[in-house]
Amino acid sequence: MAPLRGSALVWAITLSCASCYLLFGYDQGVLGGLVTQPSLLNALGNPSPGFLGTIVALYNIGCLAGCIVSATWGNILGRKRSILIGCLIMVVGAAIQTSSFGASQMIVGRLVTGVGNGINTSTIPVYVAETSKLNRRGSMIAIQLSVVIFGTVLAYWLDYASVRTLSGGIVWRFPVGFQIVFALITLATLPFLPDTPRWLYSHGRKEEAVDVLARLMDTSIDDAVVQDIKTQMEEALRLEHDNGPIALKTLINDRSPVKMTRRLILSFMIYFMQMFTGINVIAFYVTIVLEVNVGLSRDTSSLVAGFVQIAFWLGTLPPIYTLDRYGRRRTMMWGSVALSLSMILFTIGIALDTVAMNRLALAMLFVYEISFGLSWNSMPWLYAAEITPLEVRHIGGALGPFSEWLWTFVSAIRDFKPWK
Repeated sequence: MAPLRGSALVWAITLSCASCYLLFGYDQGVLGGLVTQPSLLNALGNPSPGFLGTIVALYNIGCLAGCIVSATWGNILGRKRSILIGCLIMVVGAAIQTSSFGASQMIVGRLVTGVGNGINTSTIPVYVAETSKLNRRGSMIAIQLSVVIFGTVLAYWLDYASVRTLSGGIVWRFPVGFQIVFALITLATLPFLPDTPRWLYSHGRKEEAVDVLARLMDTSIDDAVVQDIKTQMEEALRLEHDNGPIALKTLINDRSPVKMTRRLILSFMIYFMQMFTGINVIAFYVTIVLEVNVGLSRDTSSLVAGFVQIAFWLGTLPPIYTLDRYGRRRTMMWGSVALSLSMILFTIGIALDTVAMNRLALAMLFVYEISFGLSWNSMPWLYAAEITPLEVRHIGGALGPFSEWLWTFVSAIRDFKPWK
């Protein structure tokens, strides 16, 4: 069978990675909806609320470790091989979690799964960005991030259905084990796809790089566009190599025209800004907010929280078509305005605490989630991948998600305590 070319190849890469990102979103949300189940609590030895929150949050520490692994060895392994290793690690971690009969085993499973996800989240944005056309790069990344949120929605509703229809240990073991399916899809498809032209070229595999580039462009290796991109890669590598080997001093204080230090700081800070829009507070505590502050019953709060998640996912769909049209900075700027206004009105609503104001607060939760999906949900993953130089793209690609997992851990570790 002839190898895939053009749009077919780009979509094959996107969909293979999308299954991995579906796993990312699913794994983010699956355990959080099960932590009140007696069968899970018994299996974990009935831990205190604080310890249970730590078990859930330690997943993010594993992700931090995975980012460090990616930054250290990602450029040696390549984009494709890194993702495959990440998926294999996640399968092992998910199996450990699913078979848990104690808190220590669950902790190990969460940490192992996190390492795999940290590797994947550091690598996939770079892989997709380097195999997409410039005018389609935003769309491809937006698809990946939309899939992440769909994975979170899927986890929430599968938990919701399992709790209401199943009994015993299967209530939590089935949803936790189900994540293996997504990793297996990527493991079954990605080996048949190429690594990125830029990584291949930077490692001396120039003929293979040009061949992959021609396949992605659906043209011949002699095509003017292919040769132009080849020249750009050569120039980028020449400029980066002229600045000498990458040393820690260079990363910390680079005064060359490449401005590597500034780019890496931006990669870290863009994720910091994303996390401190308040999205994790809403994600972790929306059910509590709906029950305590908006005045809904517990069952109604759980149901409405599921629809809030769906609204979030729906908000991630328009950027697939708009992100490349309206640009990166503009999208973040108007998104910040929308998030600020909705959070201000939400705060006013719960502070005044009348029926009408509670309805306003509820409406603003939906507006907030949709606005985040339209803007900040995708932007950091795309921005960091685009601004880092080729020679340290594996570091920039890992540094951004490292920031994400660090601040997610800071938010998650406060779980099971008053949300304010």
